[in-house]
Amino acid sequence: MNRKIALITGASRGLGRSAAVHLAAQGIDIIGTYNSRADEAQALVTELQALGAKAAMLQLDVGRSENFAAFAAQVEQILGQTFERQRFDFLINNAGVGVHALFSETTPEQFDLLMNVQLKGPFFLTQQLLPLINDGGRIVNISSGLTRFSLPGYGAYAAMKGAMEVLTRYQAKELGARQIGVNVLAPGAIETDFGGGTVR
Repeated sequence: MNRKIALITGASRGLGRSAAVHLAAQGIDIIGTYNSRADEAQALVTELQALGAKAAMLQLDVGRSENFAAFAAQVEQILGQTFERQRFDFLINNAGVGVHALFSETTPEQFDLLMNVQLKGPFFLTQQLLPLINDGGRIVNISSGLTRFSLPGYGAYAAMKGAMEVLTRYQAKELGARQIGVNVLAPGAIETDFGGGTVR
């Protein structure tokens, strides 16, 4: 029986890295993405392979949706070459960026950055990857506890995550015909280097 494959965006560090390691330990192969740190990405591949998983890391800036078609072609190619498969099973939309700014001080540039990475990115990346996801697969969108409690300085960030939670419900309805389950994971504070390590 073929092993399952998970594609995790932002897999080279933080929550995404932890997810990749834990899934690999459970017998799931990993395709991950990284934005700029190729050294961290390669170190993760080595760690996942030591756990017995097949693994590959691809460069992707989730904030640049114009590159998603080419990225999907890369995924299709690596599925065949490395995993001897045509499709993968699980998509985890994890990649993100943190901006801390009060509502009254948030700039259009900060807003656009958050929108492109946290909302537009996973919206159109998932759309582009749909043909490569197996029927009966799963999609997990990473949200935030900040959609349920309010801390000054995170209004724009939380607004994007709230939009993703609404989108998730619609994805679940519309992809149900393919038996693809879509869920949100909305963690509270996690001690990673996200947002410059502000949680620490």
